[in-house]
Amino acid sequence: MIGRLLVANRGEIARRVFRTCRELGIETVAVFTDADASAPHTAEADQAVRLGAPLAYLDPERIVEAARRSGADAVHPGYGFLSENAGFARAVLEAGLTWIGPSPEAVAAMGKKIEAKALMAEAGVPVLPTVPLSPDSPVEMTAPLLVKASAGGGGRGMRVVRDPADLAGAVESARREALSAFGDGTLFAEPLLEGARHIEVQILADAHGTVWALGERECSIQRRHQKVIEEAPSPAVTPELRRELSEAAIRAARAIGYQGAGTVEFLLSDEGFFFLEMNTRLQVEHPVTECVYGVDLVRLQIEVAEGAHLAALPPSPVGHAIEARLYAEDSEGRPQSGVLRRFEIPGVDGEFGLGARLRLDSGVMPGTEVGVHYDPMLAKVVSYGRDRAEAARRLADALARARIHGLTTNRDLLVGVLRHPDFLSGALDTGFLDRHPVPAPLAGPEAVRLSALAAALAGAAAGRAAARRHGVLGGLPSGWRNVPSQPQRTAFGTEDGGRVEVAYRLTRDGLRAEGFEDVTLVAAEPGRVVLETAGLRRTFEVAAYPEVRPGVVHVDSPLGPVRLTTVERLPEPAARVTPGALPAPMPGTVLRVEVKPGDVVEAGQPVVVLEAMKMEHLIVSPASGTVAALHVTPGTQVEAGVPLAVIEPSPPREPDGGPQTEGTATEPDAATSTATGPMNGTATGAEGFPETRPEASPATGAPPVMDIGGHPATDTVGHPGTDTGPHPGLETGVPPGAETGARSGAATGADPGTRGGAETGAAIGTEIAAQTGTATGRELGPEAGPEIGGQTGADRDGEATQP
Repeated sequence: MIGRLLVANRGEIARRVFRTCRELGIETVAVFTDADASAPHTAEADQAVRLGAPLAYLDPERIVEAARRSGADAVHPGYGFLSENAGFARAVLEAGLTWIGPSPEAVAAMGKKIEAKALMAEAGVPVLPTVPLSPDSPVEMTAPLLVKASAGGGGRGMRVVRDPADLAGAVESARREALSAFGDGTLFAEPLLEGARHIEVQILADAHGTVWALGERECSIQRRHQKVIEEAPSPAVTPELRRELSEAAIRAARAIGYQGAGTVEFLLSDEGFFFLEMNTRLQVEHPVTECVYGVDLVRLQIEVAEGAHLAALPPSPVGHAIEARLYAEDSEGRPQSGVLRRFEIPGVDGEFGLGARLRLDSGVMPGTEVGVHYDPMLAKVVSYGRDRAEAARRLADALARARIHGLTTNRDLLVGVLRHPDFLSGALDTGFLDRHPVPAPLAGPEAVRLSALAAALAGAAAGRAAARRHGVLGGLPSGWRNVPSQPQRTAFGTEDGGRVEVAYRLTRDGLRAEGFEDVTLVAAEPGRVVLETAGLRRTFEVAAYPEVRPGVVHVDSPLGPVRLTTVERLPEPAARVTPGALPAPMPGTVLRVEVKPGDVVEAGQPVVVLEAMKMEHLIVSPASGTVAALHVTPGTQVEAGVPLAVIEPSPPREPDGGPQTEGTATEPDAATSTATGPMNGTATGAEGFPETRPEASPATGAPPVMDIGGHPATDTVGHPGTDTGPHPGLETGVPPGAETGARSGAATGADPGTRGGAETGAAIGTEIAAQTGTATGRELGPEAGPEIGGQTGADRDGEATQP
C-alpha cells in the first residue's frame, strides 16, 4: 500500500492528484522550481521539495532524489514533462519506488511515433502511411502533408505543408521546435486528412489482463494543433463505430502489455479511422470521461499500481460533458504573462470534483503570477449535463459571466465556439477554428460605452469616498461648481486601441450624460454602478488595481466583460519606440535573426524568430523598407515590448515615377507631422498591447501627449519634441509648457505618438477632489479599487508542456 506519494509535476495536475490522495489517506509531496516557489500546488502538499531552476522538472535525478529525501514510496508523473520518459520510469522503479503508470517498456514502445505506428499496424490497428523525412531522401509531394515530431505531441514540431516549395522550411522549423521541446528532432510526415475529426479512447488496464475502454472523447476544436475544447461522447460516433474504436484501442493496449491509464488517439474521416498515437499517461482532458462514466481515474491509477483487480466490465456512460481550456493568451493565441488579480467562475459546484455539474480544475488562484517558463493554461472548466445542448449552454454561460482580471485570456473564443451554430449541430473537425477563427467579443460597442460610463461614475464615487476619509469637503457632489459650465470628462482607452470619452453631470434631477440621454443612474458606489437604459436595469461591477496596473479598470456586467485604461489628463513624459521598430510581442528567446542591417525587406518578410513557451513565433516586417538596426542576436532573452529591429519604411513612389515637385513633398510638414511609432509584425498580424495605449495614433498605436484641454500637445510653434532617448531606439517627448520660451535649436513640445508601451492611466478615482483644490486625483487614485489577487501557471497540454 502506498503511504506517501510524490507528484513529479506542477500546477493543475499536481493539485488534481493531491485531491484524490487526500480522499485515500495518502500523504503528498510536491516538487517545485524557483519559478513555482509560491505556486498553489507547492503550498497544498504535505511536504514540498525545491528542485531549483525552471527546467528542473525535466531532471529525473533531482526528482528521484526528492522522493528519497521526502520519504515518498511512490511517484505519479502527471502529464507532460517526464510522464512519457521511459528512462524516468525506470529510474523510479530502480530506486525501489512504486511507479504510477505503465512499464518503462510500454512507455518506450509508444515513445517514438514512427516505431509505434509500425507496431500498431502489426496489431491490426488502422494507420496512415508514413512518409520518412531525411536529408538523404527528398520527398516527392503529391498531396498535402502533415509534418510531425516522432518523439512528442501537443502541436510541437508539427507543420502543415501544402506547397512543395514550403517543405524544406517547414521541416527545418519543426525539427528545431522538436529538439527544444523533446530533445529529439526526428520527424516524419503523413498525408493530411482535410476535414478529419480528432477522436481518442480512454483505456485502463490492470496487471491481471483486464483492459477497459471508457468510450471516446471528441478533441477536434484545436488551435495550431493544440486542443481547446474536448467533450465526451463524440457527437459523430455511433454505437457501432464506438465498438470498433474501443476494440482497436484494446488491441493497441494488449500489443504492448499496457498497465494503468492511457489514451489511444485516432483521426476519423470519411475514409475511416486511423491511429495517431498512444499517450502512456493521464490526459489533460480526462475530466470529461470521469464525469460521463462516474469514475476517478487517478484513484484507479493508484489502485492498479497497488495491484488491484478491475471489474470485468467498465461502467456505462450517462450524460454529456464538455471541457474548455482557459488560457492566458491574446486573440492571436500568443501567450501572456502577468498577475491574475481576480478569478471567479460562477456556478462551480466542485473543484476537481466528481459528480459536479460545473467543475473547475485549476492550477492558479488570485495572487500569484503566470510567468514565461511554463504553459499559460489557467484552468479547465468542465460542464456536465443530461445531453450535449445542456452541457454546452451551462459552460458557455459560466465562462461568459466569469470575472477574470489582470490577464488577457481566450475566454471570448471559448464562448464563441460553444455558442456557434456549427458547434451546437456537431459539425466539427480539426479545421473548425480555421473557418471560424475569431468570434466577436462578448462585449459589443454599446457595452463598451455603457461600461465606460459606469467606470467614470464609479471613479467619481471613489473620489468622494476618499475625500470623506480625508475630511476634504466630502459632502459635496462630484464635480461641484458654483456656476456649472462644463461637464466632468473622463476618457478611456479600449482593448482594440480605440478611445471612448464620457462627459456627464450629476444634477438635482439625476445623471446628465452626453450621448446617454436614455440612461438613468440608479446607484453609484466605488465598485458597483446600476444603470437603467430604456427600462432595462443592469449592474456593472467595477474594479481597479492601481498599485499594480495603474489606470486599468475592469467592468463586468451582463453585457460582457470590458477592460478599459484611464487616459490621464496631464500624462508624464514617456519613452517611445523608434519609428519602424519591431517590439517583441511577448517574453522569449531569439532563435534566429533572418536579416542584416542594410537589407531591403518586403512586407511580411521574416525578420526575427522568437521562441516563447517552446513555440516558434515569426516576427515579420510590417512594410517594405530597409533594416536600419538590429538590437538582438540568437540566444538573446527579451521581455515583451523590447525593440528587436528597426525597419525604415521605403518612401512612397510618385504616381508618374518622376521627381517630386513643389507642393507634393512626401516628407510631412513640421507643423502637421505625427510620429511614425512602433509597428509590430508577427506571423499572424500586427501585435500591440492596447490596454497600455489608451489613444492610438494612426501610425504608431501609441497615445499622443495631451495638453490640459485634451488636445495633442506641441511646442510654441507646433514642432515635434526632441529626441532625448537614453538609448538607441527610444525617444522621450517633453510635456507642454516645459520650456515654452526655449528655442535653442530643438523643439520642446511632444508630438502625437510619444506615449507608446507604458501604462498610462491612474486609478479610477482621479475625478477629483483635486477640483476642490484640497487633494489631488493622484492621491485619491489608490482608493478607487481593492486588490483582488493573482495567480500562477499551468501546463497547456500534457503532451506539449515540457519546457
